[in-house]
Amino acid sequence: MFKTFLEFLTVKEISQESFDGLTADKKAELSSEYNTELKSYIVELEQEVKSKSTAEEVAELKSQIKAATEARNEAIDSQMKSINESLKQHGIVLKKVADGNVSTKSNGTPADQIKSQLEANKDNIETLINGSKSDAKASEFSLELKDISISGSITGGNVPVEQRIAGVGNLPTRQVRLLDVIAKGTALSNIISWVYEATEVGNVGGTAEGAVKNQIDLTWVVDSENVKKRTAFFKATTESLEDIEWMNTQIRGNLVKRMEKDLESQVHDGDNVGQNLNGLKGIATPWAGGTFTGTVDNANEIDVLIVAMDQIAIADQEMPDFITMFPSDVTALKLIKTSTTDRRYVDRLTMVAGQLSLDGVPIIATTLETAGEFLIGNGNLATLYDKGSIRIDVGLDGNDFTENKRTILGEWRGALVVETNDRSAFVTGVFATAKTALNV
Repeated sequence: MFKTFLEFLTVKEISQESFDGLTADKKAELSSEYNTELKSYIVELEQEVKSKSTAEEVAELKSQIKAATEARNEAIDSQMKSINESLKQHGIVLKKVADGNVSTKSNGTPADQIKSQLEANKDNIETLINGSKSDAKASEFSLELKDISISGSITGGNVPVEQRIAGVGNLPTRQVRLLDVIAKGTALSNIISWVYEATEVGNVGGTAEGAVKNQIDLTWVVDSENVKKRTAFFKATTESLEDIEWMNTQIRGNLVKRMEKDLESQVHDGDNVGQNLNGLKGIATPWAGGTFTGTVDNANEIDVLIVAMDQIAIADQEMPDFITMFPSDVTALKLIKTSTTDRRYVDRLTMVAGQLSLDGVPIIATTLETAGEFLIGNGNLATLYDKGSIRIDVGLDGNDFTENKRTILGEWRGALVVETNDRSAFVTGVFATAKTALNV
């Protein structure tokens, strides 16, 4: 049932005055819940339009859709204005260095940026180690990474500590690759919205002389994604802060790399709950055999992927530019022969400069993907908007002063956006289920 935003707040037992006093994040959460509820109502009406046979019934439903759409657009606009005003009041969480004018921005690689910014803050590090509590508090500082691209990103390195053999055996971790194929953007607000065509009634057609011309009616809907926050921190002893190289390696390897890995997981699997992104597998269209169901002799993984490409093509979407698969599934793909008697490998698979492709679509082997499953799509139709890239803050927290430690905090804010009418450009499925469906 259609509700205004004020009626929605009333159900939540929240007054308009109470809402105005909420934090920006809480406002965004309530706004998102309302928009989602209203969107579901609009979608139900749109589905109902398709079942009506008379012009009067269609007109009545279209009138309801128009009213609900206008209400949703107005709600999003008013909430964005309210949230943006709240964001203007936000201060910086940790204080800057004593003079307040030290720039921590760099145009080099993440490694260069971190190292140069640490060197620029040597005096502050020394104060954090040796100064009084008040001096140390005033000497907290921040680092900022302006480039989240994977090229020139995290690499390993020796970590000299005390008089011991250099190096730390880090746990094995996957290479971050999916972020390379996703478009990048900058978030300028706490909500990112877009307009899409939801329904179309009428068609282009011939018109006789003196006859009424053909009319096409379109319904536009506003949809949106909220900016989410991902954070992590680790503790470092004041002694370790004295070693710039050690700090550089720890921040890059212990914090930034893990945050990039988490971000990639969110882009792939985020369920849009709480501070999770709206990931690709959640918005992707489930694989469907269509006219090829029950028509393929001894179907294999290649057949499944080819049918997925066809599914994207008949949805009038652009050619996919990536496929994600579990590494063992990629290995099995490479081992497929033409037949039990013809021992040649499948020609449609090509390997160029170490990159495996199927009909020109690169295959990304990654443990990010669940074994036996796949995701195929066009990364240009998914945009990762970030609000300031990864930010690193160094300072005192809790009992740090008395425990001779300092806190290194990483934070990223942003959203993954796949516009509503582009979502059929992404298909996901399970190989075993799909092969069963294709087999004769």
